[in-house]
Amino acid sequence: LQVTVTDPRTVALLFQPVLLRCRYQTVALDPPIVTWKYKSFCPTPQGDNGIVTSPGDVPDVTSPCPDAARTIRIVATKQGGSVTLGDFYRGRSVTILGEAELSLGPAAWGDSGVYICTVTSTQDLEGNNEAVAELVVLGEA
Repeated sequence: LQVTVTDPRTVALLFQPVLLRCRYQTVALDPPIVTWKYKSFCPTPQGDNGIVTSPGDVPDVTSPCPDAARTIRIVATKQGGSVTLGDFYRGRSVTILGEAELSLGPAAWGDSGVYICTVTSTQDLEGNNEAVAELVVLGEA
């Protein structure tokens, strides 16, 4: 099993549709389970509100922080042709397209963060089963 993200960092405008591309290769015959999970960026010491108004304001994602300091939630899961949305995303135009591409449209303030594409197969346990994509949503300057 090999999972990759085409664009590890995506910058999008507020209210524009976003597509995070995740691809996988597997030797499994049955379709795997694809899960997209969201993690907020690490909070800044000065209590940044997370609103980004220009590319220079992009959060520093290189500094690690414990998961307890982040907001973490399941965005969507796909098994076969069935997509299930996490509670926070119900009622929004969010889905998994194709094999594993996450469609978030239109982008909202709270969508900036780290997205983890995880592919699970009981028939293919070798290799790397997840990849990470960062999303930064920019507002109007």
